[in-house]
Amino acid sequence: MKKAVTTLMVVSLTGNVFPLINILAIFSLFPFYFLGRDAVQIEQIKYGPETAKKFLLAAYIYWFLSYALTGASLSNFFSFEFLRFDGALFIAYLPLFLFSDVCLDPRFVRRSVALFLTATSLVALLGLAEFVDTTIVPFGLASLPEPLQLLHSASTAADIFHGFFRAHNAAGATYAMASLISFSLLVRGADSSLAAWPALWLAANFVGLALTQSRTAYVAFLGALVLVLVRRGPALKKLLKFGGFILLPLVYFLLVQPVVNQRTEEVSNLEDPNIVLRFAYYQRAVADFLESPIVGTGFGRFNDEFKVFTGIPHVVFVATGGDSVNDDSHAHNSYLHFLAEGGVLGLALMLAVWIATFRWLGRKREMFEEGSFGNSLALAIQSCIVLEFLMSFTEHMMGTATSALTIFTLVGLFFNLLGWRYRVASVVFLEPSPPTELQTWPAR
Repeated sequence: MKKAVTTLMVVSLTGNVFPLINILAIFSLFPFYFLGRDAVQIEQIKYGPETAKKFLLAAYIYWFLSYALTGASLSNFFSFEFLRFDGALFIAYLPLFLFSDVCLDPRFVRRSVALFLTATSLVALLGLAEFVDTTIVPFGLASLPEPLQLLHSASTAADIFHGFFRAHNAAGATYAMASLISFSLLVRGADSSLAAWPALWLAANFVGLALTQSRTAYVAFLGALVLVLVRRGPALKKLLKFGGFILLPLVYFLLVQPVVNQRTEEVSNLEDPNIVLRFAYYQRAVADFLESPIVGTGFGRFNDEFKVFTGIPHVVFVATGGDSVNDDSHAHNSYLHFLAEGGVLGLALMLAVWIATFRWLGRKREMFEEGSFGNSLALAIQSCIVLEFLMSFTEHMMGTATSALTIFTLVGLFFNLLGWRYRVASVVFLEPSPPTELQTWPAR
């Protein structure tokens, strides 16, 4: 059961246009947690992200009370429309709670990560084929069925790669994370004759990232790469080595394409209609925060209409009336969105969850030797969290399901690596030392 549920969860991370798959995967985590928990009890050792879980529990309670304070109906709170959009964080963070140590062995964890990267790579390559078909050489891929049409057009751009995601920024976040993980396994991992797999994953997922035309993902990917993965000399040397053979030719090929080139140039264009609209959302979020700076105007209230407020203006001023609107409208900035709906308390709790998880990964990463799979995976997840922080300046990434589900599922996989690591140490009655089967990537 544990391997089937884990596989389903990993596969579900590759898209959200078929929500039934995501729902089935997420709700399968509940029996997975209660029936598949590790039977091996290690006395007096707590090696999980306990602090992050405590902050998340406090955040869940806080946001539920914030919603209840507005007087909105409980039936709306538990509706699919609300939980998919306004209340998505109640779903997105569940793997942090439900992925306990269930004795997933290291080889299965490696295969799970490989499955995720392979799946995103194959979708990206299909997207590249469709991009070439529409812009360079016609292959006749336009005859593929609608679910396999991965390129879409909007009012501001054409031939945007969505993959199997509803929005191109969600696709951009996922492919940026897949690229960071591939990069970490390739550059930060130990030298291996089988390093071709991470190289192929990096190339394919980087192409997917570029084709999403997500300018936020472009900047955040570069920032996370520099801040986390290439800070040390050996990694920088490998970056130059592999960059010359993998990333530079891809960057050149993609930038000479007018569609991608134009979107890249628009990163700093403050007159772009999308950027102007974002500033309007920022202004509305700041206005809500100033009206109720301590607890915000109420969870899920940012995009509601005809709001009626109760309380003391500029202290505690909650929207207790109005028409509930369940859609994907948000402040396009997680920090401002949390301040608007939850005030300083709400933002502090959410940041505490992410920071505690990041610090836990940093501490536990040191238990694995430099170049081991465990070390590279932990560093990759840390880079994904930094990506989340950076993308949250122009998108509500911390409050939507796509990226948070991916990160906390990976945290769950690393937790199981760590559990295996502690069990090895407890059996031989020694201080933890990196098991040899985790030192190379991939498994033989």
